[in-house]
Amino acid sequence: MLSFQRREEIKRLLLQQKSVTVGEIARQFQVSDETIRRDLAVLCNEGFCTKTYGGASLAARSTSAIASSIKKNLRVAEKKRIAEIAATQIKPKDCIFLDHSTTAAELCAEIRDLELTVVTNSLWVIRELSNQENIDLVVTGGNVRVPEQGMFGAEAQNFLRHHYFDKAFFSCRSLNLTKGVFDANEQVASFRQVLSEQSVCSILLADSTKFGVPGFVHIIPYKELDVLITDSAPDAQWSEMLVKNNVTVLTTMPD
Repeated sequence: MLSFQRREEIKRLLLQQKSVTVGEIARQFQVSDETIRRDLAVLCNEGFCTKTYGGASLAARSTSAIASSIKKNLRVAEKKRIAEIAATQIKPKDCIFLDHSTTAAELCAEIRDLELTVVTNSLWVIRELSNQENIDLVVTGGNVRVPEQGMFGAEAQNFLRHHYFDKAFFSCRSLNLTKGVFDANEQVASFRQVLSEQSVCSILLADSTKFGVPGFVHIIPYKELDVLITDSAPDAQWSEMLVKNNVTVLTTMPD
């Protein structure tokens, strides 16, 4: 395994476990402790993690953005369940928007047999739905950002401003209890802001790890969100706030 591949795997482990030790990673990848220390030093310099005694822990940074290639393999079961719930909100003939998030990409498997217009800025969605004759697939255009596997920029936003959608499915970096929905990147946040404005129903797909973590750029306040789909019921404080803002909460957990 090449060093950059090993570091991507270490990132995945940090996202899953929040912390790692030099010894456990060295054994897993069958390399020396010194090699892993160098890997962790590189990731610390990137701001991805912080050094701890004997290892490293995931850095809680408001601007930290994780490549889609890593996120796609994280919390897969939770994303699939969220997608199943999201699919219940879609009716034949709907015009929906699926953003570049890995959770929205999971929706593709749930809607293949429906007659829909699907608009997207996601390279994942294009690959999944481009051969479905029952789906009218429309692409925003714009500048491709490889880490997000999506299209953004002035052209993409101009497209949004000239179209309206029955339902928009999108994700985020984090949810702040009092301030609303946040992202880690200015360009991505700006895209999602316009998307919400152009949608009759804004539907946020966010697993429970996004609640209360740092965010950098504000997307929308909760009063502009219609539906939140997540994998576990929010606690009393969050539930009270969401009810106050008329946000419908759907969870994958049984009643």
